[in-house]
Amino acid sequence: MKENRNILKERLGAVMKNQELGIFLIFLVLCLCIQILTPKFLKPANIINILRQISNVGIMAVGEAMVIIIAGIDLSVSAVLSLSACTAAYLAQYMNPWLAVLAALLTGVLIGCLNGFLSVKIGIAPFIATLGTQMMTKGLAFMITSGIPIKFTNEAAVLGGGRIQLPGSLQLPVPILFMLMIYILGIVVMTQTVYGRNIYAVGDNEKSAKLSGINADRVKIIAYTVSGFLAAVAGVLYAGNLTTAEASAGDGIETNVIAAVVIGGVSMAGGEGSIIGILMGAAIMGVVKNAFILLNFPATMQTFTIGLLIVLAVGFDCLNKKRAVK
Repeated sequence: MKENRNILKERLGAVMKNQELGIFLIFLVLCLCIQILTPKFLKPANIINILRQISNVGIMAVGEAMVIIIAGIDLSVSAVLSLSACTAAYLAQYMNPWLAVLAALLTGVLIGCLNGFLSVKIGIAPFIATLGTQMMTKGLAFMITSGIPIKFTNEAAVLGGGRIQLPGSLQLPVPILFMLMIYILGIVVMTQTVYGRNIYAVGDNEKSAKLSGINADRVKIIAYTVSGFLAAVAGVLYAGNLTTAEASAGDGIETNVIAAVVIGGVSMAGGEGSIIGILMGAAIMGVVKNAFILLNFPATMQTFTIGLLIVLAVGFDCLNKKRAVK
């Protein structure tokens, strides 16, 4: 009996150490429980709907994760989404829509570079630096739109509103394809490239990384730039999907992005996390929100549940670290 308990403890310990496996098991159990409560949950149409709902958060979570792994944080992603959407919609009225989209993406890159410069070169705490750029960026979005939504109905809107016909009557929204491609690219970068290894090294111990010859400042600035770029991508997809853009488009979405990253196993202390885990984290959030809709639970409970998941995820990470020290 005692031997069986020890074996069970060892196996549970192995699962706890393997973040991706642990998160996947949580996701699997969650899906099975919801399917029991509502048979509509695992229908193909509903699964596609969940993927579409998490696409923007999922895309931004990749960039946010890179920033958090280097022990930083980016609060400006919501405002970058809004500004890029408004920039694309506004410029598309006066120039080629594809050039307008390019300008919107460059806007995200510039804001990401600014975040990196302020936090790395100037030395402003990332929380304060990105909070400041969030407010400035949001202000620019309101200045562009004057607080009035702008229509985005042109050929470039297919990026967010396009659909690919699947067998039967199902259609796959284009944003889902963007999300999957970005995750594949993110996995390759973080696991198969020197830059990916450098991100983990800088986040784990910046001083040691510098002593080993890694340009930590460059690694950090690139991470913030990627975060800004992916937030801009999400903004363009948002405008295309709704065929409109407004300054308040991304309000509050940064909390969902950070939640997906944390629930996905990325340590807020830096140096740990995986792209696959982030996808699982975003999926868990999407599943929870979808379940509340299908089960007719009050919308106010969604915020409480997401907050609870964040606390549990961070608490689990802290306990694992304490156990490792012992």
